[in-house]
Amino acid sequence: MKKSLVISGVALATIVTVAGAIAWRFTAQEREEQLHYERNETKLVVVNRANTALSLFRAGKKLQEATQVSEFNGSQIWLKPGNYFLKCDSSGRSFFYPVPITGYRSGPEKEGAFSVTVRSLPAEQPSRLQANLPEFAYVPSGHFLLGDRLNLREPHYVWVPGLFMSPFEVTNVEFREFMNDPEGYADNSNWVEAGRIWKTGNSTQATARLEPADAEFGRFGQGDQPVVKVNWYEANAYCQWLTRKCGKGTWRFTLPTEAEWEKAARGPDNFDYGLGMTLSDDEVKAYNWKKNPSAEVTVIGIERSQVWYSPNRYGLYHMSGNVTEWTETLNRSYNREHPYEDDNRNRLDLPGLRVVRGGSWYSASVAILYLPYRETFQPEVMTPYLGFRIVARLLG
Repeated sequence: MKKSLVISGVALATIVTVAGAIAWRFTAQEREEQLHYERNETKLVVVNRANTALSLFRAGKKLQEATQVSEFNGSQIWLKPGNYFLKCDSSGRSFFYPVPITGYRSGPEKEGAFSVTVRSLPAEQPSRLQANLPEFAYVPSGHFLLGDRLNLREPHYVWVPGLFMSPFEVTNVEFREFMNDPEGYADNSNWVEAGRIWKTGNSTQATARLEPADAEFGRFGQGDQPVVKVNWYEANAYCQWLTRKCGKGTWRFTLPTEAEWEKAARGPDNFDYGLGMTLSDDEVKAYNWKKNPSAEVTVIGIERSQVWYSPNRYGLYHMSGNVTEWTETLNRSYNREHPYEDDNRNRLDLPGLRVVRGGSWYSASVAILYLPYRETFQPEVMTPYLGFRIVARLLG
């Protein structure tokens, strides 16, 4: 009887000890969670499948103001609200992942985490129409924050597959090759049905057809200047032609979707303008923007852009200003309750207004250079401030 009581006492003591340890641990977890809540933090989780060198930065208001987060251990960290990005270094090249944090457990993943899976850079670059054109800029797959931060109902996370984007808008010399190729502009197989109908009753106004003797050549027709007065049908047909000519069965060239355009334009810093969070009087010179129809210099070509202007951290020029750019996307609203999806809004064969982004040299207000700002045009619209850039995606 006494032995039994002793055993029971030992068992009871063990139970009490284990229960106390569990209670202590549970309380510690609660205290830690309460601290994350008070600090308004979200957990960043990084899976480094590429086995590259990683560093985490907090973005500033300008490109030059980013600061490294020294506490990051390469796999996870709790972050307060702000714009952060991962810098990945591999074989002498750097690429970047945006990490925008909005509040306590606000990420798009399970339990409100924000996760990044770092994958190796694609082994191959997209083919270029001409060897002297700059290489495409790489935008890795992952989440970014879409929408106007000044509209509290709008910003939400959207996942975008990896893609390559042209660092500059399509130029006159590129579009001229499309126009002159018998399998290009004249070939109906490059056009959607509505575009073929438009083409039968209309002539192109694209600035690629300007000759040096034309009065507008200097302002719009030079070879490396972005082609303008191009409508959506023409821009889309160019992409279909380029895929057949340069895709080699590996690459597909298209206009960017609205989400792809905004992710690329914001850069990994999640900027509101092409090169920063603000656009003050002192910062206007960083963009080709002026409301001046008779300006001697209007659209800026590749050569001058590389001297006078700077790219965003992805390597993209003129995401605010220069020329307004067509996207693939039909005009559909979105917000947190009804998030953006790659649904039929990106169908090429549907009628409706198409979204344009980025503002231009001709924009009446600096507000139009605000990256979340959306304009919509009928697909047949052609103006001297409207052009396009392209993205490339691996097939298969």
